[in-house]
Amino acid sequence: MIQIGNLQARSLSNFICMPDQLETPEQRGLEIFGKLSGFDPCNKSVEFKVPEISSKPGLIISVHGGGGKKDAASINAEFYKIGYATLIFDAYDMNSISLGRIGNAYRQMMLLKTSYAAYKWVLNREEIDNKNIYFYGISNGASAVLNIAGMVSPVHVRGVISEAPNPIGIGYPNSIRIPIQIIFGDLDDLSAPIGKKRWEISAPCYLNRRFNFAPMGFSEDCRKGKNKIKMPTTLEWAETVLKENNVQIDIKYIKDMAHGGFLGPVKIQTRNFGRGPIGWSLGGTPVARDKMMSIIKDFLTK
Repeated sequence: MIQIGNLQARSLSNFICMPDQLETPEQRGLEIFGKLSGFDPCNKSVEFKVPEISSKPGLIISVHGGGGKKDAASINAEFYKIGYATLIFDAYDMNSISLGRIGNAYRQMMLLKTSYAAYKWVLNREEIDNKNIYFYGISNGASAVLNIAGMVSPVHVRGVISEAPNPIGIGYPNSIRIPIQIIFGDLDDLSAPIGKKRWEISAPCYLNRRFNFAPMGFSEDCRKGKNKIKMPTTLEWAETVLKENNVQIDIKYIKDMAHGGFLGPVKIQTRNFGRGPIGWSLGGTPVARDKMMSIIKDFLTK
């Protein structure tokens, strides 16, 4: 048992392994080639924890970003402090891909494929309430869970929390079935041109890739080989996406927070990958992190 506040969490193991779900794609430059992995609960990166409470808890599946599992580790711990079972894993490790420079589209492909397979796996876990499942995603994982909102059943998944998504990659879906809470730090300029913010990011369509596993989305017409000039920003997509059964997208901005509120203290900085400087600000203040958890807890009770 691991003591967490007033809760105790069982870190479960001894699962029936699913090695047939694992593939070994190859990385060439920024691209990944070959079949992508599903989900093996016996992968060393998997942590499935269930709080000891009187009834079956809901579950939050945490989907990391470009930095791997550590991107979502701290906020994932907060989720089971408030009484949720948690599932976290590293999709890169699941695919035997070393952490490093990888194109957004290929990161999102691995994250989406493994996360959806994890969802299918947990539907049969008796330790949780499988009609009270949520997804949380950060950065590239945030983009992946927006696609998941167009794939999963509302019978089982009650909502998706997307922190700092980016439309560059595999794009976003044409329709969603699940309520979505999008969160941005008001200082988040990661990957944005100087003077712009994360939610203003757009780019030429040739940077997108269509991923056939994903639901139909704007990457069908806005991707490499297509003539569209620019993709929609996250805010433009949120206004125009088809919302099945009148589900809602709520967008919140948090003061004194940059990219990844739980990644550490605020660092205002830029990076240059050879095409000119771009924003690269990270982290958040303790007050900003408290505000984010308050927003998330409100969303979990809707």
